[in-house]
Amino acid sequence: MVHYGHSNQLRQARAMGDYLIVGVHTDEEIAKHKGPPVFTQEERYKMVQAIKWVDEVVPAAPYVTTLETLDKYNCDFCVHGNDITLTVDGRDTYEEVKQAGRYRECKRTQGVSTTDLVGRMLLVTKAHHRGQEMTSECREYADSFGREVNQYKGKNYPIMNLHERTLSVLACRYVSEVVIGAPYAVTAELLDHFKVELVCHGKTEIIPDKDGSDPYQEPKRRGIFCHVDSRNNLTTDLIVQRIIKNRLAYEARNQKKEAKELAFLEAARQQGARPERERDCDL
Repeated sequence: MVHYGHSNQLRQARAMGDYLIVGVHTDEEIAKHKGPPVFTQEERYKMVQAIKWVDEVVPAAPYVTTLETLDKYNCDFCVHGNDITLTVDGRDTYEEVKQAGRYRECKRTQGVSTTDLVGRMLLVTKAHHRGQEMTSECREYADSFGREVNQYKGKNYPIMNLHERTLSVLACRYVSEVVIGAPYAVTAELLDHFKVELVCHGKTEIIPDKDGSDPYQEPKRRGIFCHVDSRNNLTTDLIVQRIIKNRLAYEARNQKKEAKELAFLEAARQQGARPERERDCDL
């Protein structure tokens, strides 16, 4: 599941070289080694290509990275987070390139993982609406915008809190600037302040404001509102439905993954190495 933790790793990887090529695995490979993917491979290809630090995407990249793969795409080295990535039989997927000295590591982003995001959806918790490490003033500010979204979307939405959503949007190559804590209805003040010339909305339903009014009333009045075909029907509700459908498979995957990681860590401990446990940072 692609999230801003992956984007941050790609940002770090890009800083280590001049050109970043990202390999994205197929659904079959992920299902074999980790369990059912949340997004389809075609969705993942598009998502990764949209991350601003990515220069090129290699579809159907092998789960085990080899020297042959690096040479095929003229890569000097490969980069991965400082966590464990194991095959279905418990082998380090980067063993070959590590031994050849063509492996680099970047820091895993703390506080986010596919496991955590899936858990929020399955457990329907709202704890993520409030950041635990923020000051009281910042926490109150961020929490109010979580409640704002929750008022319109219900359930435990938004799945990510304000800061997590901001980081995710900022990583998109098509985004120049983010208005943090933007009002639900597009106001005249917002349009004038940012000198907005066009306001767009995709294919999703437009939910009325609290008073029943159209949140795009002002840009429509000015003649600057436009519907765009996002060419994608993926919504948060659909993602949650996929996860609920595969709940048992995810739980079984996590149990197997934990057993593999514990065995690997024990072997590494005996050799004097102590890598971090994997937290779903593979694409």
